[in-house]
Amino acid sequence: MQTFELILFLLAAVIASSVLDKFLPRVSLPLVQVALGAVIAAAVATPLEWGIDPELLLILFIAPLHFNETRHVDSGALWKNRWGIAALSVGLVFAIVIACGATLHALVPAIPLAAACALGAAMGSTDAVAVTALTHDRRFGSRHEALLKGEALFNDVTGTVIFQCCVTLLATGAFSLVHAGEEFALDLFGGFAGGLVMGVLAWGLLELIRRTGLDTPTLHVMLELLLPFVIYLTAKSLHIGAVIAVVAAGLVMSLLPQRHTVATARTKLQAAGVWQTLEFVLNGIIFVILGMQLPRLLAPAAEGSLGDPAALLGAVAVLTVVLEGVRFLWLLAMDALAAARAGRAAASCLTAQALRGTLAVAFAGAKGGITLSLMLTLTAAGALSAADRSMLVSVASGMIVLTLVLADFAVPALVPSKRSAARSRDRVDAEVSLILEVIASIRADAPFTGAVRTGEEASAGAPAIIDEPATVIVMHRYAEILEDLVPAASPAAAARARAEIARVGDLYDRMDALSRAAAQWDGETEDDEAGEGPVGAGPSDADADAAGGLTGYFQALRATYEAVEDVQSQALARELQLIKQMREAGVIDAAHAKELRNDVYIQQLTLD
Repeated sequence: MQTFELILFLLAAVIASSVLDKFLPRVSLPLVQVALGAVIAAAVATPLEWGIDPELLLILFIAPLHFNETRHVDSGALWKNRWGIAALSVGLVFAIVIACGATLHALVPAIPLAAACALGAAMGSTDAVAVTALTHDRRFGSRHEALLKGEALFNDVTGTVIFQCCVTLLATGAFSLVHAGEEFALDLFGGFAGGLVMGVLAWGLLELIRRTGLDTPTLHVMLELLLPFVIYLTAKSLHIGAVIAVVAAGLVMSLLPQRHTVATARTKLQAAGVWQTLEFVLNGIIFVILGMQLPRLLAPAAEGSLGDPAALLGAVAVLTVVLEGVRFLWLLAMDALAAARAGRAAASCLTAQALRGTLAVAFAGAKGGITLSLMLTLTAAGALSAADRSMLVSVASGMIVLTLVLADFAVPALVPSKRSAARSRDRVDAEVSLILEVIASIRADAPFTGAVRTGEEASAGAPAIIDEPATVIVMHRYAEILEDLVPAASPAAAARARAEIARVGDLYDRMDALSRAAAQWDGETEDDEAGEGPVGAGPSDADADAAGGLTGYFQALRATYEAVEDVQSQALARELQLIKQMREAGVIDAAHAKELRNDVYIQQLTLD
């Protein structure tokens, strides 16, 4: 019962954070969830205040989120930048271990160098959950984006192996380079190979079920949800890298051929909705849990039991600067090498715009659940005193918070959002013209103009009549799209859009007034029927006429909303024709036309 209450409590916290996010537009949702978790932990006693199982954190949250991420990642971009990703996933982690370990040992000599390097190894693991949640709407450039996603998916193997070697060195005082190399190879290459095999087997199972006719959208989605947990547990039983196996399986399943039919499209649409909801819930819970751990982990430092709190805070700040500085210099060197291979001067990487992009990628490597789960395992390191363990965990927690804050505030200041970057004025003007043409075609295809006219019966108390209200409803949907486009459009296109929005809005408001009049008329009829009258008297002719008119009105209203789908379907077909014409005329490019067509296809699937 206590576990069930905790689950409900976490779900309520995620919902509350989503509501709070609407009132804090300058703060990202993950940071709101971390702050909410910290407030909850400080105010309410929960089982999580005594800590969480790191292994449970990995399998319950990291495995499904990594698996879902690989379903959407551009595998071609990852392969194209494979050497850069390898440099970040291996070389940069070693550099961070050395830099952060040496810095912490110099600042606090009482902490053994091996323990300081363990902290550096935990900090070398960029958290894919945090990176995706904080930077998914930022435009870094295709190469930088591929590097960032690839690093987040693969670098935890290096950090975990180095961390385990440091802990072993602390416990035994001995270190074997050969053993460390074997562990790394088994985790990385063994996990990758095992993941490829399990991914092919999972794909074959799904295809077999589909070909035998047993596949249904519900069964397919349930199997997809189960796969990351099965792959993770199988990899753990084989003593290979479990997280990397989940990543490899997801990648190979996304690359293998898939049948493209109407049924599979609907299944994918349903699966996408389920995964989107699951991703939101798991992301929210993991950040709330992270926030709930912070008061417990930072309390010893705040109370002064670990020394001067100001000195400890200064150490956290210095280590964060070292961490971000090493990331920035490493990325800058990689950018210079990439420019040289492309035949450009290395100085091109030193322009203001290039430096802003490189610095944004450096700040985007936030730390989160992976780092915290590794640091919590330090309790098993018997060579460390309780005070040293508390200090290391407190320093790591402080660095996690600072990296999240930097990713939340610095990255948006350095790079634009994908939405604003993609919406150039020419693209927006083309979309405005497209929507205006669609609205015009809807109006032309309607039996009437869609205008509101009032007959003589309106003066007698009956509602006004709308010719083709379904047409007005669909036109209003497209007018709402125009409202979103107006702020980024040119003055001329914006003026045309506003004029059309006003015309459609007037029609829609009149139709809404009709609905209110009908509701009022309905209420007056009910009052008349409930009035006092002779006992046993039957309904009057006026009551019968009113009831019949009301029934007819609502039958017409139901028919109208059934007609909306037909009008919408015709409008979407016309929109596809207009997109093709605009592409042939050179008004929009191929990539823009593909995006617009995909939006239409999704709406058509929704209607079907």
